[in-house]
Amino acid sequence: MLVMALALTACDYTEVKRETGYKGKARINPWLAAERFAGQQFDSEVRSLATWTTPAADDAVWFVPAAILSNESFTRKIEDWVLKGGHLVLLVEHASVTDDWLGDPTETKLEPALVRLLARAGLNLKERETASSAVTSEKIKFQGKVYQVNASSGASVAARGKKAGVFASIKQGEGRMTVLTDARLFRNRWIGEKDHAALLDALIQVSDEGNIGFLRGSGLSLWGLLGKHLWPVLIGLLALVLLWLWKNFTRFGPLEAASVSSRLRGYEHHLEALGDFQWRLDRAVGLLAPLRAQIVERGQRASVRSGRRDDDFFQFLADRADLPRERVFRALAEIVPADSAILTRTTADLQRLLRVLH
Repeated sequence: MLVMALALTACDYTEVKRETGYKGKARINPWLAAERFAGQQFDSEVRSLATWTTPAADDAVWFVPAAILSNESFTRKIEDWVLKGGHLVLLVEHASVTDDWLGDPTETKLEPALVRLLARAGLNLKERETASSAVTSEKIKFQGKVYQVNASSGASVAARGKKAGVFASIKQGEGRMTVLTDARLFRNRWIGEKDHAALLDALIQVSDEGNIGFLRGSGLSLWGLLGKHLWPVLIGLLALVLLWLWKNFTRFGPLEAASVSSRLRGYEHHLEALGDFQWRLDRAVGLLAPLRAQIVERGQRASVRSGRRDDDFFQFLADRADLPRERVFRALAEIVPADSAILTRTTADLQRLLRVLH
């Protein structure tokens, strides 16, 4: 190990310094410097928006990447806002949320909805024709002043009857629509160069008083839309899922005890259950027949021993059991009891006769 350490420390090496750029918020928000500059220069509220939101009535100027206005819904809402006095600053190329030191795709696909929006305002925006074609500009004229800039873009924009370039601004209704094809002028890394900050200041000053907005990206997602507009449906689906889990998962809930208490009952409960079964099966005829046969057999032997063999048999049993003859006759001769109450009385009479003949 010592030899390897000496060999490694003796090797020649070359130090290379590479600029990695900003850290923290400036690395993920390319308009952070512009937002802070606007907040210091103006008393209006500066809004930093990560997702698309319809401009409010108190918003004065919005800086929006062109890639966001990709459908008729967004363009119609932004156009209505401009016609009522808003100022739209459209940033075409180099407007995506990436690190200024990592590079940014210069090509931006222009959606038909955006092109039609600008055409209605009198602005003609064209995409990059070839990979090497670029429109460069060292100065931008706006509101009678000239601003020195470093602008280069493959896209070009032209107002009515004017030469195409990197910048164009035109009144639209009560508001204004501005197109800047090279958004690097207002990004963190380049806003301090030449008159870039002064141009930003002029664009805000020409707007009406109100909030200043910097839109970083569309950020649309299916779950975001569902959560915003279809939350009752989501709650219903969640309830259905919970019910399905409760129904199908055998161990969904408290575990059953390992030892289950015995459900055995007393002997009288078994007799009660057996009697109920026999009553529903054959009105308890099967239960009464053995008792009646045993009583008749014992009663006949008793009558012979007592010398009353030729007397009335039912009266003989009635005298022995101290019961009315009608009850003894019914207990022995009635085949099917009419109801459970009569069955209970008949069974009691048979048991009493069986005891006296024992």
